[in-house]
Amino acid sequence: MPFKQCAHCHTALRMVLLWMLMSLHGITPVSAQYNVKKMMEEGRANLSAGLYVASMHYFERIVALKPNMFEAWHLLGKSKYHLEDYLGAEHDCTEAVKLNPYVADIFDLRAMSRIRQEKYDSAAVDYTHAIEINPDQRDYWYNRAYCYYYSDQRQLALQQLEFIVARWKDFRQARNLLREVKSGRQPQRGKGQWIDSHRRLFVVNKISLTPSATTPSHPSPHLPMP
Repeated sequence: MPFKQCAHCHTALRMVLLWMLMSLHGITPVSAQYNVKKMMEEGRANLSAGLYVASMHYFERIVALKPNMFEAWHLLGKSKYHLEDYLGAEHDCTEAVKLNPYVADIFDLRAMSRIRQEKYDSAAVDYTHAIEINPDQRDYWYNRAYCYYYSDQRQLALQQLEFIVARWKDFRQARNLLREVKSGRQPQRGKGQWIDSHRRLFVVNKISLTPSATTPSHPSPHLPMP
C-alpha cells in the first residue's frame, strides 16, 4: 500500500510540474490548441499568397507541436515543393501518408516531387494509389503513363495511353505522348511533358505553357485497360 501511494505521489508531482512549466510559458491545452489553429490559418494564407518561406515556417512549427497532424505535413511539403526543395517535399508527404493514406492529393504531390528528381518508378506507384482514391482525375492517369514511359516500361505506357485517349477523347497531351511512345524513340531526359497539378500547368522542360484541364465524368476502372 505505501508503494502504491508513493507511485501516485510521483504521478501527481509530475503533473504539477508539467502544469507549472506550461503556465510559466503561458501555455495551456486551450491556448496551445488555439495557437495551432491560428498558425494553420496564417500558414494557409501565406501559402495562397505565394509566400512559401513564411508558410513553411508556420507548418514547421505546427508539426513540431503536433507531429500527428497529417494536414500540416502535407502543406509543409507543398510549401517546400514551391521552393523547389523536392527531396524535402517528398519526405513531408511521406510523413503525411503514414498518418492518412486516403488523400489522393498527397500522393500526387509526392509523385510530382519524385518526378522532379527523376524517380519515375516510385512516382508511378504514387499515382496508382492516387487513381485508386480518385479514378476520375485524368491528370493522374496521364502522369502515371508518363512515368512508365520514362522508366522504360514502354508497353505499359502504351496500354495506359490508349485507354486514356479512348476515355478522354479531347486529351491532346495524351495523344501527343501516345504518338511519341509509338514512334519507338527513346525518351529524352529533361524534354518530357507532364502535368503539374499543384501549379496547374502543363510543363515542357520546365517551361509553362497552358493550364491543364480536368474532366471528371463517368466511372473508371482501376485497371490499366477496360
